[in-house]
Amino acid sequence: MNVICIMLDSLRTDHIGAYGKAHTGGSDAEAWPGGAGQARARTPAMDRFAQSSLVFDRAYVGSFPTLPCRRDLFTGRWGHPFNTWDEMERHLPTMAESFRKSGYTTGLIFDTPMFMTQGNFLDRGFGSIEWIRGQGGEPWIADSTLDIRLPAAAHKVKAGLKRYLLNQSRRRYERDYLGPRVFREATHWLEKNYKSPFFLWIDSWDPHEPWDPPQYYVDLYDPGWTGDEIQYPCYGFSLDFMSEAELNHTRALYAAEVTMTDRWLGYFLDTVDLLGLNENTLVLLMSDHGHYFGDHGLQGKPWADLGQLYEPMIRQAFMFKRPQGPVGTRTEALVQPVDLFPTLCELADLEIPAGLQGQSFASVSESPTQSHRQFAISGRNLNDNWGTVPATVTDGVWSLQYWPNKDLAYKGPKPVRQETYPNTGMPERHVDELFDLRVDPDQSNNVLHEHPQEAARLHAALLELIELGETDAEIARTYEPLPGAC
Repeated sequence: MNVICIMLDSLRTDHIGAYGKAHTGGSDAEAWPGGAGQARARTPAMDRFAQSSLVFDRAYVGSFPTLPCRRDLFTGRWGHPFNTWDEMERHLPTMAESFRKSGYTTGLIFDTPMFMTQGNFLDRGFGSIEWIRGQGGEPWIADSTLDIRLPAAAHKVKAGLKRYLLNQSRRRYERDYLGPRVFREATHWLEKNYKSPFFLWIDSWDPHEPWDPPQYYVDLYDPGWTGDEIQYPCYGFSLDFMSEAELNHTRALYAAEVTMTDRWLGYFLDTVDLLGLNENTLVLLMSDHGHYFGDHGLQGKPWADLGQLYEPMIRQAFMFKRPQGPVGTRTEALVQPVDLFPTLCELADLEIPAGLQGQSFASVSESPTQSHRQFAISGRNLNDNWGTVPATVTDGVWSLQYWPNKDLAYKGPKPVRQETYPNTGMPERHVDELFDLRVDPDQSNNVLHEHPQEAARLHAALLELIELGETDAEIARTYEPLPGAC
């Protein structure tokens, strides 16, 4: 059995038709509050793929964000809360290594820059690598002599935007954009290697910011806009540095980026079909996390004290298509990234390496009504400057947002990059919260004091994870107080 894993960075589930109603037209700014469950972007390729796959409605991020999530995926072991954003341990077996040792041709196609720029060794086990350069603020400048003007006031955007625009200065057509190039190169790799057993990992930074798709995509959602194009917005409290109209336009830019990504995903999936691979190839489509657009007053991603991990951030797109598996079916089984490694090994009849902490959901892929995990736990990686970090625990019904040490002072220097962290004087938000997702899916009503027993039950699951990871004793103690105790 061949395996193709497709990662789309920062893709929110509520922008995918398969996770709600299809987008019905109109500007994204108008549709954002929308009707119940309305998708906020046009995603015909993803929706078609969902019709031929098993859709997981309760897939949750484990370690957050980008690289910690991939560490979970590639090693089948938890990174949160006991690991920092450091390199992946070299002694741990990786998913790609297991497939390569079993005779598979392994390939990695990516434009996610941290794969290579931060020395995390995420490329271990891949026999061939194609790195599409220039994404984000990666220091890969095509022509540093060009006069690049920012599309928005400098205090509204991250410092990396100018470098990114320099990196992209030579593109002329849609096919020259980074996301399309990722899927074009993945198609070329497939055309070359499809006759032998293969394991292919495709990692697209899109629809992660910066959001600068061709204008005709933006016009689908917010035509006629003449204000600032905040393509790479700062993280913080949304309306501290942009107007409501500007926030709405960033939503349109993001939806446009999602739709462009969807188009080129469809191009790749058409090639899978053309090559006759559907009968012997498992294809997984997933995201690593979401992005805040004013949700709970936040913009971007939670960084240090910039907010907690609510549903729009930690719900993952997760669509699983396996040969002879369920078609057009959904499951409410809880799954997390650490579960993928043992699952693929089981389905491909590979030996499961010792020491994996994930749990195979192969049985769910055969019988979607089965349960899997009792709890899903999401959390940021540790950061020595910020101290311990919050975690979210859910059983799919109740959701606990827990701060492990509410009195811990920030130990490092205050951020000085105003363009990245505009809210250096923001209020502390170290408050435990409990939500009943059945009646409050938007997580607007904290019922922790009304249901302390449910909070305690979820907290106990977090403590079990702390113990499983043999967490440093000083860190572990900060997780001991019951929710709401301090």
